[in-house]
Amino acid sequence: MKALIGLAAAAVLALTAGGIKAAIPGVQSGPEPAEGKTSQVRVTAVVDGDTIRVETLEGRQLGRVRLLGIDAPEVAHPPAPAECYATDATRMLERLAPVGSTVDLVTDTAQPSRDRYDRLLRYVDHDDLDVARELLASGAARRYEADRALAREESYAAAFDDAQGAERGLWGSC
Repeated sequence: MKALIGLAAAAVLALTAGGIKAAIPGVQSGPEPAEGKTSQVRVTAVVDGDTIRVETLEGRQLGRVRLLGIDAPEVAHPPAPAECYATDATRMLERLAPVGSTVDLVTDTAQPSRDRYDRLLRYVDHDDLDVARELLASGAARRYEADRALAREESYAAAFDDAQGAERGLWGSC
């Protein structure tokens, strides 16, 4: 019994020493979300509804960029077929960030720089538009639930809720 009480006391001490927030599900720990560095790049390809390929303005390939905060329906990966609305989402991204256009990539200080597929994770802005927010607002993508809050969380949540409530895009088709 003494060992059990000692173990419980040690657990409480560990939680409070590291900040009790770290142990409460749904409560963010780590840095507060904020926008970080911005860099201008050129779009070389649209891969699907939430991923583009980019290069520097000097022509050096940077690879794939996954738009932060969204999850678009998956295109076909044989033998798996495309998900409902995947083609529409890809076409919309092609219009919002056309191949050859210059876009701003913006980091989020609370998010990792790359995902598990080694894609850069960035906000993408083109012609003063937040591309991911536009995809959410049109119903071409869902919100991606990250482990940590996004700097653009409120804007994305509002766009998503509005599209879903109005049954725009995939919400009215799938």
